Amino acid sequence: MRTIGQILQDERLKRGFTLEQVEKATKIRARHVTHIEADDFNKLPPSPYIEGFIKNYSEFLSLKSATILALFRRQYAQIKKQQPKIIEEPLTDEVKLTPNKAILGFVVLLVIGLSVYFYKQFKDLHAPPPLLVISPKEELVIKNPSISVYGDTDRDATLTINNEPILVTSDGKFFKDINLDLGNNTIVIEAKNRGGETTTVIRKVTRLTN
Repeated sequence: MRTIGQILQDERLKRGFTLEQVEKATKIRARHVTHIEADDFNKLPPSPYIEGFIKNYSEFLSLKSATILALFRRQYAQIKKQQPKIIEEPLTDEVKLTPNKAILGFVVLLVIGLSVYFYKQFKDLHAPPPLLVISPKEELVIKNPSISVYGDTDRDATLTINNEPILVTSDGKFFKDINLDLGNNTIVIEAKNRGGETTTVIRKVTRLTN
């Protein structure tokens, strides 16, 4: 009994078509046509794609595609049945956790953790500390004799307002009431980290007479 590949190849040769002509007409690559005619289905995409190829190819050759596909499915099922099943053995030795592997994993995690910690410490020492001055706003004009200066910085930073040390809370907040002179006042807020890096914010406040 002829195979699907033989039927299609015989019909193609009977009609005088080359592989290139088949490819151009059906959009099926010539190498796929060659594999189909050789019944070499293992070198083709999965079964649904092969059925699509065979349907288009058989219709191009004016064959009954339903009949050809039925023959293909029977032949393909026989091929699959004859193929030996591959039994995968569990790789127990490769996934077994030994004390040495556990210790090695712990050491690796420890090294990574310490590297991240020291990198952060280095970065914090060599980067200016954050400094957000919420009050006063820039170029403020008021009549009050004093103003509240407050904001946020790094909790480990040393903060001064007009060179006067100011307490920084554990969550990085600071607060200070400043007396104002009549006219222009300059308020200098400076935060310094342990590495000596500083961030400075200057606010100018004008006090008017009542």
